[in-house]
Amino acid sequence: MRPILEKDRHPDYEAFLHERGVFSNSDLSGHVPRYLHALRHMPHGEHLRNGDYSKALELGTTYIFPQLLLDRMGFERVDATDFKIGNIGDTTEMALPRDSKARAMTIYNVDLEKQSIPCVDENYDLAICFEVIEHMEIDPMFMIAEMNRVLKLGGLIYLSTPNSTSARNVHKILNGYAPHFFMKYSKSATYHRHNIEYAPHQLIDIMKCGGFEIRKFWTEDTFEESMPETLEFLKQNNFRTDHRGDNIFLIAEKSGPVIDRHPTSVYF
Repeated sequence: MRPILEKDRHPDYEAFLHERGVFSNSDLSGHVPRYLHALRHMPHGEHLRNGDYSKALELGTTYIFPQLLLDRMGFERVDATDFKIGNIGDTTEMALPRDSKARAMTIYNVDLEKQSIPCVDENYDLAICFEVIEHMEIDPMFMIAEMNRVLKLGGLIYLSTPNSTSARNVHKILNGYAPHFFMKYSKSATYHRHNIEYAPHQLIDIMKCGGFEIRKFWTEDTFEESMPETLEFLKQNNFRTDHRGDNIFLIAEKSGPVIDRHPTSVYF
């Protein structure tokens, strides 16, 4: 696991993750630095619709963030999508794992590239979409357009995804290796691989075409150690050094309807 950055440390959030077994879970523990960084920037309070909010939707849930949104950030309800629960098209009520309050949450089992979420328009104040868009196989803008539909005007989408133009990827290319973070085939024949890893300009274009205004956009090394020597090489050779972290983060506000369903930055 990459060491937790001092700026991302939060005793309350770390204790919460420990209580839910995240640090001892081999599938999740390596993501702790990313979880804590994402939580540090989570829109809530006066930073979300001036404090007038109640409902959030998590796409591809980890069952970690919903409880934090409810218990620490003032949300009254959090729903989620999960491709593993029930049959495709089902809506399921299930208890939040390791929740002492025994609360239920609504799970929409939908294909985010093909199926609409069965809820009314402008239903949510916040949508979180962490490490999901890179798994889309054919039509990521379907999901973005759907987020536009279900979010209230002024609602926010908070998204993260690996950065295909990170300093570490530049280092790999210069040394003759494929740069991608997680695009190998699986021996177990699952579909959990990354299909496209995006450059920053592509994500910005996707959000603008989806009817969102970028409120905040940044990159951070949350998967692996930083590459200062590569950044110095880029600087000395007059290449851009901004947005070279291995993880892209963005917060965007719904400002109107979808503008372009198939932006040329990601579709041909």
